[in-house]
Amino acid sequence: MCGQKRGLMRSVTSERGFRWQSAKLRRRVGVAVASGVLLTGGAVAVAPGASAASHPSCDTDFRDHTAKISGSNVRLRAKPSTDSTVHRLLQKGATVTVYCQKNAGEANWWYYVKHNASGVKGWVWWAYV
Repeated sequence: MCGQKRGLMRSVTSERGFRWQSAKLRRRVGVAVASGVLLTGGAVAVAPGASAASHPSCDTDFRDHTAKISGSNVRLRAKPSTDSTVHRLLQKGATVTVYCQKNAGEANWWYYVKHNASGVKGWVWWAYV
């Protein structure tokens, strides 16, 4: 995944790196909520995440981050599996919105994304995002 503004994300290179990103993002959200509670004397209602396109199969929600495809003819699939139907082939540099991630086994992660140019949603293997 491409880097985000204000240091919220960094490149994904390994499982350890991915987990560091999630923990860092969660920690910043937690600090912001705790600050709001202190400033208002404890009367704060926190709404659930507003990611409209998250998928029920996901393990981790990314809250709509933008990334670029790193390979050519990358398959955008209907399900997080190489046996799944291919919706579209994505070219290197294509921009996608990453909604969430599914862990399908050791070093087998899939991202649920939207191809921004076409609006088509589907699953892409993590190494190509």
